[in-house]
Amino acid sequence: MVATPELLTSVAALPPATDRPDVGVDELDVAEPSFSFWRFVRRWRRLLGFGVGLVVVDSVTNLLGPTVVRYGVDNGVEPGRTGVLWAATAVALLVAVISWGNAIVEQLVTGATAEKVLYALRVRVFAHLQRLSLGYYDREMGGRIMTRMTTDVDAMQQLLATGLVQAVVSGVTCSGVAVALVLMSPPLALVTSAVVPPLALATWLYRRRAHAAYDRARERVAEVNADFQENLSGVRVAQAYSREERNEARFAGLADRYRRARVDAQRLVALYFPFVEMLSELANALVLGAGAVFVTRGTTTTGELIAFLLYLNLFFAPIQQLSSVFDTWQQARISIGRIEGLLALPSGTPPADHPVDPGRPTGRIDLVGVRFRYDGTADEALRGVDLTIEPGQTVAFVGETGAGKSTVLKLVARFYDVTGGAVLVDGVDVRQLDLTAFRQQLGVVPQEPFLFAGTIRDNIAYGRPDATEAEVEAAARAVGAHPVVASLPGGYTHVVGERGRSLSAGQRQLIALARALLPDPPILLLDEATANLDLATEARVTEGMGVAARGRTTLLIAHRLPTAAGADRIVVLDGGRVVESGTHAELLARGGRYTQLWQAFAGADAGAAA
Repeated sequence: MVATPELLTSVAALPPATDRPDVGVDELDVAEPSFSFWRFVRRWRRLLGFGVGLVVVDSVTNLLGPTVVRYGVDNGVEPGRTGVLWAATAVALLVAVISWGNAIVEQLVTGATAEKVLYALRVRVFAHLQRLSLGYYDREMGGRIMTRMTTDVDAMQQLLATGLVQAVVSGVTCSGVAVALVLMSPPLALVTSAVVPPLALATWLYRRRAHAAYDRARERVAEVNADFQENLSGVRVAQAYSREERNEARFAGLADRYRRARVDAQRLVALYFPFVEMLSELANALVLGAGAVFVTRGTTTTGELIAFLLYLNLFFAPIQQLSSVFDTWQQARISIGRIEGLLALPSGTPPADHPVDPGRPTGRIDLVGVRFRYDGTADEALRGVDLTIEPGQTVAFVGETGAGKSTVLKLVARFYDVTGGAVLVDGVDVRQLDLTAFRQQLGVVPQEPFLFAGTIRDNIAYGRPDATEAEVEAAARAVGAHPVVASLPGGYTHVVGERGRSLSAGQRQLIALARALLPDPPILLLDEATANLDLATEARVTEGMGVAARGRTTLLIAHRLPTAAGADRIVVLDGGRVVESGTHAELLARGGRYTQLWQAFAGADAGAAA
């Protein structure tokens, strides 16, 4: 359909939608390991039942047509009774008007109900994805996750909005027509039954093979989406290494696998439904031939034969319509299974049975025999770490790549749960704390700070959306971010692009520091916040980190050892174990592992300067 100016004007003149989803966000933000989609939709069973009732009315009006024709032919046309013919015509017109009005209400009810269900499902899936621990995102590709929220939900939208309605109409119509055929003329119904066995056999074979074909197609489209998402995220690297042609070839290969899977499914459709059409024509020919004999013998009237043929078309027409319905159902069936599987996944950081409200912690942190191993890896990242961090203390973690530094911070923030030992905050195991309340007491600055699309102000106030403009500016000034923000067009209202890519790494890091400082958290976690910065920017960020760390327990990972030198205490990790702990001066005097790291750093720094 072409969107003509007249059509657009008519659409704009429609009244705004006032429908409500009938379910609150709080009701949907619940974990349900035994989630079932069909049990989930029971909330809307009354609306769905009303919609089914309207569908039945639609089917009944379809069934009335041939009966009215039969009556008009036998009692109006053949005897020459004009009044009866006009009456039959008036009844047919009334049935058409009822069918038209019923179709309008049916589409409104079923469409609105489908959108309510899908709204609730989208929010349910999104809330569950927010609950899942980082371990899930470590092993699952972003494109596959996007497929759950896009392709899979869209498949269910088609099923609920149109597929189920059409299936119910077709089912009721087929059943009603079968009964009408037998009651109207048992001899002709017996003739028609000759096509039923091949129809049943073909349907059984089609469903059996189509099931596997659609399974393959859904898996292939997930692969296409995953590859597409990954290449979008890594487009800069792809261009830097001139991988465009290879990536295009890879994507084309995946897309071709999906195409072939879909063609396999469509090949079955192309074989099955024309076969059904052929059976329909064969049945019409058999009925027409036998009916002519019966009319001649006087055992069947002309009106009965015409009505029987009309009913026969009504019987096969819904089967033809089931082409699109079956395609929709197969895609939705796979999607329902995938979404049910996603919602059944338990979080790697499950809530405590009786969560403890941490209040505002003093900031004492104890790691007691902590062991941890990432899923899919053979070696432990941490191997029996024992450590006590006093309230208000700034502790820097240093060590080679893979020593376990970032893992310590992730366990303290409970992004993962330990596989052995315990992490205690103010003497309470973090697994027993109310996770949401606990994380509200943390300020986290990752190595690669993530900024959301929006204004600078919105990004700084991300942890405290109700913060005033003065509080947002005060946080930025405290960490030295205000001059950076003030230099941008629009200042705090400057809009940053996706992931903040329009800003430099140093600018993003300073804004992330301000974001961490604004809620005034008692515990601050800084993960290599200066690793990727030039010396001038590093100095500004380091100064900002020092301001942010005042008066709060701070754990920082130091890629550059001079950053660690100013900490109250330095913890040296090696192979997942604490090998040294002390101040900068104490560790240098000890001449151990930290001294080796410092000498290596000083030598590399001197070489770079030369």
